[in-house]
Amino acid sequence: MSLLGDPFALAATASLVIQIIVLVVLLYGYSLKRRNKFRQHGTTMLAAVVLHAISIFAVMVPSFFSGFSSPEAFDFTSILVITALIHVPLGIIAFVLGLWIVASWHLQTDLKPCFKKKLVMRSTIIIWIIALLLGVYLYLLFYGAVLLG
Repeated sequence: MSLLGDPFALAATASLVIQIIVLVVLLYGYSLKRRNKFRQHGTTMLAAVVLHAISIFAVMVPSFFSGFSSPEAFDFTSILVITALIHVPLGIIAFVLGLWIVASWHLQTDLKPCFKKKLVMRSTIIIWIIALLLGVYLYLLFYGAVLLG
């Protein structure tokens, strides 16, 4: 079966593409911060969180719950299940932290409170990148054969 012929693969691919776009947006936001364009940095990060949320609620959450309808979902010796059990909590933590960071900023003009969150921001991006890499690995476990064949 082709990637386009499988609605689950198509949704997962769209989600993966969105996550790669989020990564590009995050890198762009980081470049803004490096150039001391802090307000634009915050707005860009807000856009990344919103885009990420769309992908989470449109694809990832339904995929997660449909995956647990299968008996294989409880095979805790499976690399797929183990990876998912690491990916999901890390993704939730990264999303909640990102949401908290942009919500606590809420487009303020005073940026001093943001500087206090530098460690949380760094931790969030590291956790998110790990979750992204695990998500790519899960995607390849599920759809790698479809991509090659």
